Amino acid sequence: MIVKDAMILIHLAKLTVLSKACSYFEKVLVPHKVYEEVLAGKGKDPSVLVFEKLVGEKKILVEKAINGDLVKKAHDFNIEKGEAEALALYWEKKADFLASDDQNVRRKTLILDLKIVGTLEIVLMLYRNGLISGEKAIDSLNELKRIGWFNSAVIEAALLEVKQ
Repeated sequence: MIVKDAMILIHLAKLTVLSKACSYFEKVLVPHKVYEEVLAGKGKDPSVLVFEKLVGEKKILVEKAINGDLVKKAHDFNIEKGEAEALALYWEKKADFLASDDQNVRRKTLILDLKIVGTLEIVLMLYRNGLISGEKAIDSLNELKRIGWFNSAVIEAALLEVKQ
């Protein structure tokens, strides 16, 4: 089981691997706040339609983080909005992974005892498990480089792995 935040969903949809990423994990959850954040891009970003379709097909399940104390705990660590609800849902459901590209969340991985993955790691998981080709992995990694959200040295290391 994996809980995803908005930026992961948007990045994976833009890379056209969101559906494959959903099939890789047994269960994909997003908190209601993340659902709303992604839908806020409707009409501006065509990748939102992919997300909506997967929610409609129940490949992505939308759930509310019900434990307010866990949301407050996330706030205590200066984690807000959809990321706070994703973190609370991760704790509530005892999920295997939290998927986030948010640097604030990722910096707190050790102190919050998180098993976290990002877009880049998910692309590599899909490639390593034969769900996407090497060519698709390379195209996706190059697109992540173009987006500019990710450390280029880390992307180069991932590209090297795929090319070998």
